[in-house]
Amino acid sequence: MLNYYILPISIVILMALLVGGCTTMTKHYNEIGDPNLPFITKIRADRGGSSVVVYNSQICQEIGDACGFFRSHAYAHLALNHQPFLPPDHYPTAMEDEADCWAASHADPAEVTAAIELLRNDEAIQDLPVTGNPGNRADHIEQCARQAGNI
Repeated sequence: MLNYYILPISIVILMALLVGGCTTMTKHYNEIGDPNLPFITKIRADRGGSSVVVYNSQICQEIGDACGFFRSHAYAHLALNHQPFLPPDHYPTAMEDEADCWAASHADPAEVTAAIELLRNDEAIQDLPVTGNPGNRADHIEQCARQAGNI
């Protein structure tokens, strides 16, 4: 009789993890604010050998909700099993696109929208350490978010 209930409970747990998206991921990885970080976010190893998402707290204060998207982008590299400790400007374009799409599907819709608007604002983005072509990234993020029903 017990085995009859194991499968449905396993499915419920799996669905909860999938639906939880990035919120679930933030419980498994630490985040550290570093106002001297030369990027918006970066993944690095902590002393215990696990991964930690480091974000530039000063930039994040300036860009508001968009920072949540960029932190989700960092989590995406972990979720997608990309090489986690590369500097953001060293990831191949295909991996960056994949991480953007994952974040567009899993991040809070307000954070996704804020990132798209930021990347399309030439004046706001000019002094930020953003990799790739901001306009192209915004278009790709918007496309992924729409396909996922996340905006």
